[in-house]
Amino acid sequence: MTDMLISESDLPAGSLVSSQNTSPRGKVTADDAACQPLANALLFTSTSAGSPAATVNQVVIATGAGDGAISVRTALVAYRDPDAVLAIDGVQTAVKACAAGFTAALNGTRTRFTVAPDTRAGGGQQSTGVVLTDTVDGSRDSNDVWLVRRGDVVAYFVAEGINGGSVPLAAITVVTAPQVRKMS
Repeated sequence: MTDMLISESDLPAGSLVSSQNTSPRGKVTADDAACQPLANALLFTSTSAGSPAATVNQVVIATGAGDGAISVRTALVAYRDPDAVLAIDGVQTAVKACAAGFTAALNGTRTRFTVAPDTRAGGGQQSTGVVLTDTVDGSRDSNDVWLVRRGDVVAYFVAEGINGGSVPLAAITVVTAPQVRKMS
């Protein structure tokens, strides 16, 4: 599946791609089981789907989006049929069920997240997006999380917003658009 990942030649000049394993380490647990798919999406996993058949991931630092450079953690996860659909359906259901927010613990550290649907996510055969915002040491951090499915592969994108705000559309699509095209 590594041949399906975007490379620097797919991005604006000056962009960088790190081929290191960028999956966050550890286990995340939401205080409400209905919110677990949202917590898992930050770690490129799904409790709504079965175990992945294969996973590859990387960090993309893209330039040329009009707002400076943006870092987007990306992963391609291959599922067995019909688990790719279930992975996205699970996040969509959790966005509705957890609109009031949720608390999750990653390696014992508890964090409260607000939840807002991100309707800008698109592409592929099925897609969904959510903005998960937390406050750590008085600083708001937002994570724009997009999932895009093409066939049995789900692309996970996690971009951190500036000053707690959503990532500008032009900035995130610099990464998502070529990645989704490369999945076909």
